Amino acid sequence: MGIPFRFIQCGDLHLGAPFRYLKSFGRSLDEAMMRATYGSFQNIVNLAIRQRVAAVLITGDVYDGVDHPLEAEMHFVRACESLAKEHIPVYVVQGNHDPSESWKRHMLLPDNVHICAADRVDRFSLMVRGQEVAGIYGRSISSDTQYEDLASDIHPLRSDPFSIALVHGTVGSHEGHDQTGPCSFDALRRIPIQYWAFGHIHKRQILSEQPHIVYAGNSQGLHRGESGPKGCYLVDVSSRGSVEVHFHETNAIRFAEDTIDLGQVQSVVEMLEMLRHKKEMIRKPGMSILLTLRLIGEGPLSEVACDNAVRVAWMEEAQAEESGKHGVYIIGIECDTFSTGKQGAAPGMVSDYVKALEAMDTGTDSLMNIVKERPEWKRLGMYSRLVTGDMVQVAYEKARREGIRLLQGNEYED
Repeated sequence: MGIPFRFIQCGDLHLGAPFRYLKSFGRSLDEAMMRATYGSFQNIVNLAIRQRVAAVLITGDVYDGVDHPLEAEMHFVRACESLAKEHIPVYVVQGNHDPSESWKRHMLLPDNVHICAADRVDRFSLMVRGQEVAGIYGRSISSDTQYEDLASDIHPLRSDPFSIALVHGTVGSHEGHDQTGPCSFDALRRIPIQYWAFGHIHKRQILSEQPHIVYAGNSQGLHRGESGPKGCYLVDVSSRGSVEVHFHETNAIRFAEDTIDLGQVQSVVEMLEMLRHKKEMIRKPGMSILLTLRLIGEGPLSEVACDNAVRVAWMEEAQAEESGKHGVYIIGIECDTFSTGKQGAAPGMVSDYVKALEAMDTGTDSLMNIVKERPEWKRLGMYSRLVTGDMVQVAYEKARREGIRLLQGNEYED
């Protein structure tokens, strides 16, 4: 029988990172967006203190880049000092955005912060009431080891009452993410670690419960592609070693997505009322939400909805109803209402684009052949075997929609 304990798993804080693809929404909201990553980490610290956790585990990318601002370090150090006053240790592995070399230039960290080395696997004893409750293992990423499987180097002691590993890396394959620190499910299961705390993938997910293999995701979304609640996991370990994982939202600003079926909207007046309805459905007191809407289906407004100027006018009217930094702000309205069989509903360039795509052979085999002819394919080396036909097909469909969106115009993207 051991001592039950709890800890927080978080990662991919990207302190000081700017929001991407956004225009100005007024001084108060602009300032809130600039400080959102700091506010999110402070919310994690406040949760740790309230819940009296035994430790805070950070799975890499504390900072957004090697040349991160000094202000980001100041916020991190101050937050860790708050935890030190409550006798809460912090354990960190460095990620591909903030490799070990980038931490050697500015502020000293308080004694409760433990950074895993980059040239070896470190082990730390997690203590509760003077008794060891877990061994914590980790190895940070350096610029030279970004593409190595660092997880396979971790081998816990048999005497550990409970074992936790911190890794910044990719388990299997994840669309849209670099294969940083790549490792496999099978390799992880062969290592007797009871809880794998992973970072790098910004989507929270529990990949396995025997053993636990967990991505906490990032604590604050940075663009509209990172929609939904973001935060950390509060993990309870019982005296018998069973694990319960609970998500807590910590983001200061949330991105959201929704759709409007134009078949259900008969007039501009109804459209504006629909925008108000969509905002009220997701409004949350004390939080700003940045909403992207996608128009689907066909109806009386299908043709006019393809006009970027019209969509911007709808958006500006919806934004004018909000005041202050807390509210629901529509940051994009995208038109996806025409089909390839009705090119007349689309502007000329879009119609030509769709016709050109229709003339291509876009079967899975043909798309794979196109990909394999690219020079980037050779650079994948052994990892090329992870690229499947389904992945290429999904990427093609996404690229097709993105091309249509860009041709139709959207002032809220770079």
